[in-house]
Amino acid sequence: MKDNYLQEFDAVITAITEKGVILDRSAFYPESGGQSGDKGKLLTTSKEYEVKTTKKRNGMVEHRVDTLEDLEVGAKIHGILDWSWRYECMRFHTCQHILSRYLQLNYDLVTVGNMIKPGESRADYSPLNDFPDDMKAKVEAGVNEILSHDLDVVTKFMPRETAISYLREKGYQTRYLEMVPKHVKEFRVLLIGDYDAASCAGTHVKNTSEIGHIKLNKNKNVGANKQRIYFSLLESM
Repeated sequence: MKDNYLQEFDAVITAITEKGVILDRSAFYPESGGQSGDKGKLLTTSKEYEVKTTKKRNGMVEHRVDTLEDLEVGAKIHGILDWSWRYECMRFHTCQHILSRYLQLNYDLVTVGNMIKPGESRADYSPLNDFPDDMKAKVEAGVNEILSHDLDVVTKFMPRETAISYLREKGYQTRYLEMVPKHVKEFRVLLIGDYDAASCAGTHVKNTSEIGHIKLNKNKNVGANKQRIYFSLLESM
């Protein structure tokens, strides 16, 4: 939540489930909020375990490993993220925020879903019946123009009501914030330069210069007045 660039860490196993292990601390991001879970390795003093994915389980991070053999509660673990997987998720996720903000500002569209993963990601937008080639070209060029400004990406932690008020002023879709359980008293707010402000618990890059540029791919109808837009990233501008 505070350092998206942390790649290795030490921890202790606190529980073993039927599919994986729970640790007392973790840098692995669990699948949630439309972002894929992290992959990587867990190392004991005698064995290496592959983390195939990570999921949320009762508010904790469940590291789903290739085998539970020889794992014990209380054992010390060294975790190593699959950095190429994580970093690409970070690039895609920050880019999706900019794409969503661009469509909101220029076409009055609302983001109603997304799936962030390496290779190709997607997001759903409404109200939108079609996404013709001329509109696609304009959006792609517009988003790439924003990306080229090398905007700093910063995360801040704010009390719930302060965050809602702040994001409402910035034009964020605050109706999603109202769905957050009332026991959550602190929000993590993501700022992309002066262009976008949003509440997000996902992983992101530090600057838009790390993203490269966006390539909008196919789109399809996924409901009444709703379009799913797929996109990929190219390394150089």
